Amino acid sequence: TANRCLPSLFADCSRVISDSLAQDPARWGVEARAQLHQWQLKLFLERGAEAQQYLLSNSQRQLCCDAMQAQGTQVTISRLQRSVADSLATVRYGFKEEYLEPRTGYSLDL
Repeated sequence: TANRCLPSLFADCSRVISDSLAQDPARWGVEARAQLHQWQLKLFLERGAEAQQYLLSNSQRQLCCDAMQAQGTQVTISRLQRSVADSLATVRYGFKEEYLEPRTGYSLDL
């Protein structure tokens, strides 16, 4: 039953996780909250309206998103990316080659 939505399982997981986060957020480490953020993104982006009921509260989702951003992922810029960024910067003043997407917490190359 891979990739099949089981509503009762989603409901139970969401309830248990939400209750646990509400009682003691510190119990969830940064890595665990970052993984929860990725799970919430998957529900939101891939399952659409049917999964909205399984999302954590806004404040809990923000806590998880903050954890993902706090992990401080190392960004490595290739020579090609640097060259393209330099060229674009000459055409458009203030060009930024990286953008931190606030909803997802992912860094995007521009």
